[in-house]
Amino acid sequence: MARTSGMKQFWSERNKREQNMLALAAVVILFGLLYALLIDPAISGRADLEKKLPNLRQQAAEVQALSKEASALGSKTPAAAPPAMTRESIEASLARKGLKAQGVTVSGELAKLQLNGVPFSALAEWLADAQKTARMSVLEAMVETQQQPDTVNANLTLRQQRGE
Repeated sequence: MARTSGMKQFWSERNKREQNMLALAAVVILFGLLYALLIDPAISGRADLEKKLPNLRQQAAEVQALSKEASALGSKTPAAAPPAMTRESIEASLARKGLKAQGVTVSGELAKLQLNGVPFSALAEWLADAQKTARMSVLEAMVETQQQPDTVNANLTLRQQRGE
């Protein structure tokens, strides 16, 4: 209450011209705050969005085109099954990665490989490639590290997935 009466006293001590000037200053300050806090961020945000909108529309069109392309590819007949694995095809793919197996046995969808003293990184690359190109997956693996870094002995059992 004391504060309110202090404001009333301050106001009543001012002449009409000072009261008008103070009221006008308060209104100007209030509008300045409203503009700075509410209107300017909205206007500048809208301007930023208008600048970004053409790029966003282009990206949306690209995404839609890629989506249509992906659905068209998905609706086509599935990819042909890879050729059946043979001892020769496995040895040839190993040779492309610089690997040589001491023993390769193939029976139907299964293959057993024995590799001695091969770089582990090359073996991992070959397995990844075999999975992608020939749909081979590892059923069983026994890998022993050797004294030389990145060198292993490996016994692998692989299975080729023929159907979808």
